[in-house]
Order: sequence, then structure tokens, then C-alpha cells
Amino acid sequence: MIDRATPPLALALAAAAASRLHLEERETAFRESFVPAIGALDEADREYRRTIGEVLPPQSAGSLLAAMATFRERVHEIRERTRRELGELYRRYGRSYGSFDPLSPNAPFAHGVSHADGTRVATIADGARSQVDKLRGDVNESAIKGLERSAIDALIVAKRGRRAAFETALAAALQAAIANGAAATSSEFDKALYELTQLADSWY
Repeated sequence: MIDRATPPLALALAAAAASRLHLEERETAFRESFVPAIGALDEADREYRRTIGEVLPPQSAGSLLAAMATFRERVHEIRERTRRELGELYRRYGRSYGSFDPLSPNAPFAHGVSHADGTRVATIADGARSQVDKLRGDVNESAIKGLERSAIDALIVAKRGRRAAFETALAAALQAAIANGAAATSSEFDKALYELTQLADSWY
């Protein structure tokens, strides 16, 4: 069962970390570690949006921020619809899809379902990701239309800055969870951190 009092992103991050590190029994501990990081992620995103307003002409900045807001709403709708569809398939077998982000390419393979339904799970998730990729491409195309190269470069730097801030916050949260009793090699930590940063990036 999903804890509705916990930020959905924290739930997804915890599920992903527990799965990647093969520490599923510690998902609750991961969740407790990631909850405080959500504030840092939100602040990094606010800073990114503030930067857009600073580096672009007012009309361009307004158009881009509006397009981003619409994109995020659509992705949220696709994510929740996909979660419901996958949840229904899993419930046929008395199982739960859990807190995984159904749009993440790193979501674990379906286990405990028939081969046919396992294929349906993959097809549904792939279709949803394709929809999001199309939406993202449209936003990116409209974002750079008519902009000078210097403005585009500034947007790229701002986006990289946000990702770096995400990685810093998530590394601290992941390290705290490991310090509280989990175990991971340096390679496992790096791979998990990369996937978690990718996941967070896709939520904003």
C-alpha cells in the first residue's frame, strides 16, 4: 500500500533504491531518508525556474515556463494512469505494483505474473514513456525556437546546475540510509545514485 502522507517522489526514490541495491526489506528506511531530500529538490527546481526568468526575455521566459507547467501536468496524468493500469494487472495475482515510478526505464521487470501479463506490463510502460518522450521533445523544440545561441547555452547551464543539485541532495540521502544499516559497494552506490538522479529529473 502506498503511503499517501509521504511525497510520491520520496516513495518512488525509496522503491528504486531498495530494488537497485537488493535491499527491498529496507524500503521504509530508505523512504525516511529520502523524505527530507524532497525539499532540496524542490528548491533546486525553483532556482532553475528563476534562472529561466533571468536569462530569457520576459515573453520567451513566460512562454517556456507555461509550457513546462503544462508538460508536468500531462506527465503526472500519464504517470498516474499508467500506475492504475499496472496496478490492476498486479492485483489479478494478489500482488501490488508498489511505489515504483511506472515511467522509469529502470523499473524492475514484472515478477509473479503470467508471461502474457508481464508482456502487457512492459507494453503499457513503454507506451507511456513514448508519450512522455514526445511531449518532452515538443517542449524542447518550442523552448529554443527563436532564441539566440547565448540564451540556449544559458538554459543548458541552468539545467545542468539543477541536475547537479539533485545529485548532491540524493547522494546525501542515500549515504544516510546506507549509514543506518544498509550496505553497498562504491560501484553499487554510484549506479543507484545515477538512476535516482535520472528518476528525480523526470519528475520536474
